[in-house]
Amino acid sequence: MNLPAAYRAVDKVLDTLDFNALFAGFHKYKYALCTGSEICLDGKMIPGQDLFRGNTAIEYNGEYLAIWNMEADPVEDAEVLAYLLVHEMFHCHQRAHGEKRYPSDLALLNYPGDIENFQKKYNENLCLADSFEKNDEKSLRKFAWIRNMRMRLCTDVVQQELEAETIEGMAEYVGLKALQSINRKKFANVTSDYIQKLRAQDRLLFDVRRISYYSGALCNLCLDNHGMEIRNDFASKLTVYEQNPIAFDDAPITIKHYDFVSSCYAEMIVERERVVTECIENWEYTACNALICGYDPMNMFRVGIFIYCKYFVCLNVNGTVQTIHTSVVLQLDENSNQTIVGYYCVKQHG
Repeated sequence: MNLPAAYRAVDKVLDTLDFNALFAGFHKYKYALCTGSEICLDGKMIPGQDLFRGNTAIEYNGEYLAIWNMEADPVEDAEVLAYLLVHEMFHCHQRAHGEKRYPSDLALLNYPGDIENFQKKYNENLCLADSFEKNDEKSLRKFAWIRNMRMRLCTDVVQQELEAETIEGMAEYVGLKALQSINRKKFANVTSDYIQKLRAQDRLLFDVRRISYYSGALCNLCLDNHGMEIRNDFASKLTVYEQNPIAFDDAPITIKHYDFVSSCYAEMIVERERVVTECIENWEYTACNALICGYDPMNMFRVGIFIYCKYFVCLNVNGTVQTIHTSVVLQLDENSNQTIVGYYCVKQHG
């Protein structure tokens, strides 16, 4: 893989952007393209480092840096890669401005299996999709009415959703505005895909963190379409959604029930329980009092007191960070979302 060539190609695209126009005060941050063994930073090659993991924003040599793993997620289209890097750069911008409105990923893993809440959430998603696709303000008001109802009925869990939208949805919104400037057709293709994701009758509905990328981004784009300037005060405790209230009518809205919500949720739970049970029965157990301090939130799930991590996890053991570079099942302390008492992983031979 020719990382310098990919870096040069994407840099040409990034240089066409007015970052301040995407979001006031935003600017281009340093970035790196990497694989497991090498890194292209500032157009120069350096050896791979464990810190350069995944697609994210990191602190490196005293400054924030956007990174993209071209081995795990290869992107050949320089315009698309530029948009993805702008998303990660906005995470740099959030961190540089003291962003504190992060959702608790470990608490989101324990999101309650309230089918009625998911029914309402699906209706909410449909209204948002209709509003963006049709530029329909009435659908946007319906979306806000349902969300307001869920905020009253399920305050704590919906707050976690709003925080996820504030972090990931906002970064995706800024990235999409960049793509809109770079290539309007590709912007239309991505947003069309996001509309379909919100309407999909599948397990994505239950992946609250992941779907917040799409709902948060499209909600902000809807506000753009109606001439509203997006407010996002990093110093405020209010989420982006709360800082940009959407007016709605007082008349109640009928929530339509969809059979897939309960059946799909039940199937997902059965499959997750099977995966965790097989791991526990076949993998080696290690007692370990530690704190979970690093993880891939997009590739983990929780079943009872167990968390399954598909690729890796970082544990703080008495002040020392240890990384397990494989699939692992963590056993939580029953009174914590972050403290573990042990873990299961593949038995080591020899």
